[in-house]
Amino acid sequence: MDPLSYFDREDEVEREEYTRLKEEFLSAADDHHISVLPKITFAMVKPDAFVRGLTIEVIERLKQNGLSPIALKVTDMDEALIDELYMFVKQKYYESWWIMPKVFSQAPVIPMILYGDPGEFPHLSGKLRDVIGPTSPDAGRQGNIRYDLKGTNRVLNIIHASDDPAAAIREAKVFFSLDEILDLIANPVEVKYDPDELMPEEVMDISRWSVFNRVKSEASEYLEYRRDEISQLLDIEASVVEKNLPIDEEREALLEVEAKMSQLCREILERISGDFVNSARAPADPKGKGKLAERYEDTAIAAELIGVLSDEGWMSEHQEFDRLLMLSMAREFIGNEWDEVVVHSTWAVMPQMVRDLEKYGKMVITSLTSNIHS
Repeated sequence: MDPLSYFDREDEVEREEYTRLKEEFLSAADDHHISVLPKITFAMVKPDAFVRGLTIEVIERLKQNGLSPIALKVTDMDEALIDELYMFVKQKYYESWWIMPKVFSQAPVIPMILYGDPGEFPHLSGKLRDVIGPTSPDAGRQGNIRYDLKGTNRVLNIIHASDDPAAAIREAKVFFSLDEILDLIANPVEVKYDPDELMPEEVMDISRWSVFNRVKSEASEYLEYRRDEISQLLDIEASVVEKNLPIDEEREALLEVEAKMSQLCREILERISGDFVNSARAPADPKGKGKLAERYEDTAIAAELIGVLSDEGWMSEHQEFDRLLMLSMAREFIGNEWDEVVVHSTWAVMPQMVRDLEKYGKMVITSLTSNIHS
């Protein structure tokens, strides 16, 4: 296959960008640069992997699979860089694009140019994407980097990877000049790096279920009803999370407890709805009823948040989560920036995560069996 054919695009918008890129590339490249295109790709360690202290492990996993970094740097991304890197993805997910600057403002990224033998794949990008696994880490399998390192969700999923050689050139140019790229692929020498520069000042646990357990535990303190039952389930959840099981085993272990938690929260919300009505219709007592209403509201918000975070089906269908998040933060259920980012981003991508789980034959953690495809 002609390596230059990767610059050909069917999509009209992509065609314009890649035609311009092809002309720029050919104006500076020689035959050798063209011939080695299938042996290069672009990847980027994401903020979640950086703050979890996983960058070096990710690089080592890539090297073990024959993907050698010939360039890397530690970089902060602003909205302009995000839009440039993901210019075509943004068109597809425009309505939820607000989550990207929220995620990428939290920690640096490590863009990398990789070199290696694609083996059975038509190009190194294909090999890279096979090594890292599906966009949703939970949809992957053992051996995938995103699965093994337990990426949090579709956006906090450890690593970004290019689709093909032309995309690799375009995306690498966001961080490296074309002259740099051409020099590197003409003389592909594995880069040396200072491990200390690739580690955060403080390693954080931002795995999905750890964050959810922390947030739900804080919210449970506001429950007027069935708090003991919820607390017992949260203790079981915490014990499962502490084991750090592989994703499929963890999901299997959490399935029953999350379903019970979700159902209990629905029952609490139903009772609260009745309490609002009954209290409102009782003999007039504005001050007393006002205090009751505040307690009912606290319980309702706590129960709804716990239920949504326990149920992927409920979360994927929730239309007013931004409001629920703000009300939860007003009550300090969510205590730090990363917990907010994990909770909010997981909701933002949950509809697609559910579709990914179904596509790869994985179970969806939900009690809404009537609304989620089996």
